[in-house]
Amino acid sequence: MNQQKILELIKKKAARDRRNRKDRRFLDTMGFLVAKGFLRANFDLPYLPNQRLDLRDALWAGENVEPRILEVLPAAVLRLEKHFYFAPLEHPRLLAVVRQLRERHEKGDAFLGVPYEKLKVWADLPLRDGRVKSTAMKKRVRTFRLTPETLEKLNAQARKRGLSQTQVIEKLIKLAP
Repeated sequence: MNQQKILELIKKKAARDRRNRKDRRFLDTMGFLVAKGFLRANFDLPYLPNQRLDLRDALWAGENVEPRILEVLPAAVLRLEKHFYFAPLEHPRLLAVVRQLRERHEKGDAFLGVPYEKLKVWADLPLRDGRVKSTAMKKRVRTFRLTPETLEKLNAQARKRGLSQTQVIEKLIKLAP
């Protein structure tokens, strides 16, 4: 290829990139991910922390404009699932990766060319919204069968310390060698 054709090709791609950066799908996706703290942007962008996104729009934005979106998308779906709407049967690879992240697998599947090792980092990233916990910090429900005498002592300790029963048990376990 000669230099003129290469230059024309670069100009066409740059024009397409400028158009894509003004597309609603990209702006909505980036506005949401930046507002939640997954990504940062070096341009003015409306923050959309309560936005519900169509997963197809987020995938389009990641494939056509900003590849970082594809890197954080599985973790975003894992941690903020109610902000995305999609048909689960349309995205089995994404759901497989999300399941692997939820179960904290050491190795897993790549997602659209992004290796699992890069995806895994975002599952434990602290977000701006402190209410949304990382997968490592989420509490898990466990059931124990305790004698009435033990329950009375647990309730008394909880009242005495002004804590919940769970907090009393967690503190005792942390103090144990």
